[in-house]
Amino acid sequence: MRYFTVFLCLFFLIATGLPLINTDEWWIRIFDFPRAQIMFIGLLAIILCIFYFKENRKYQVPLILLLASALIYQLQDIIVYTPLYRAQAKGSSVDFREESFTLLVSNVRMDNVDKKSLLSLVEVRNPDIILITEPDQEWADALEKLDREYTHAVKKPLPNTYGMILLSKFPLSESEINFLVKEDIPSIFTEITLPSGQIFDFYGVHPEPPKPGTDTYERDTELLIIGREIKEEQRPVIVAGDLNDVGWSRTSKLFRKYSKLVDPREGRGLYNTYSVFIPLLRYPLDHIFYSNDFGLTSISKLENIGSDHFPIMITLTFEPNQAETVEEPSEKEKEEVEEKMEKEK
Repeated sequence: MRYFTVFLCLFFLIATGLPLINTDEWWIRIFDFPRAQIMFIGLLAIILCIFYFKENRKYQVPLILLLASALIYQLQDIIVYTPLYRAQAKGSSVDFREESFTLLVSNVRMDNVDKKSLLSLVEVRNPDIILITEPDQEWADALEKLDREYTHAVKKPLPNTYGMILLSKFPLSESEINFLVKEDIPSIFTEITLPSGQIFDFYGVHPEPPKPGTDTYERDTELLIIGREIKEEQRPVIVAGDLNDVGWSRTSKLFRKYSKLVDPREGRGLYNTYSVFIPLLRYPLDHIFYSNDFGLTSISKLENIGSDHFPIMITLTFEPNQAETVEEPSEKEKEEVEEKMEKEK
């Protein structure tokens, strides 16, 4: 058991320390994801140290202090997504239906044969806007039933798991399908007009995840390119989709701070959307970030639709007069973004 305890301690310290390295290497960035699970391993390591190293105080105390420090470091990322932390996104303070809307985001998993569950979910929840990631042509054909209700759309089904479909009850304008980093990975840009006449920008994204043989440079750069556009335009905006990243990662925080967006989960909950199939290994990969021109009415993780992701739905109200100050990037962080953008050129 002593050897197992040593192994657990080493693993926990390495898993905590590696993400501190500012790199695009997938085998390092992958440790950004399971923070809660790594915390549990760290807590278990501390408990085992107390019992199995009690005869060797010379090493036990320093090791426990080191493990506790690493545990606190891990905790500071997770606690942000609990009610113990101040909510970053303001709650809605008005009740004006013409400026309120619901947005459903769902990674349907391209190979998912259960098309009826999503259609039933849409019928019950009746969202105003739907962003679907991973649809192929078979999914696009199945979703044509929604065209009568959702009369405005941007569709790019693909057979490579990076297809994307946006459906809206509200008018869309200036719509574009962009390939910002790779020619086979699209993103969507459009302007959405609410019944009140208010217009906001919308970005739908689904960058590549970190995986063996692929670093995170393209994923990170795609987000930062969009962040730069948002910063330059300075208009009301929503960015949504399967970002294949967690909100507490260096890239996600840099992206949000640089583009001055808020994360509605902060101070409210993790809302882990992936993986449906492994309950003990879940983290939030599907995100909805937005400018502080919106107030939050509700956010919820919805039921399983046969995909490996849970859908997520949010209700927002356009209320720019109630805007609050958001966190801004430091000069060092601004320089980091500009360096990445220069590298992309």
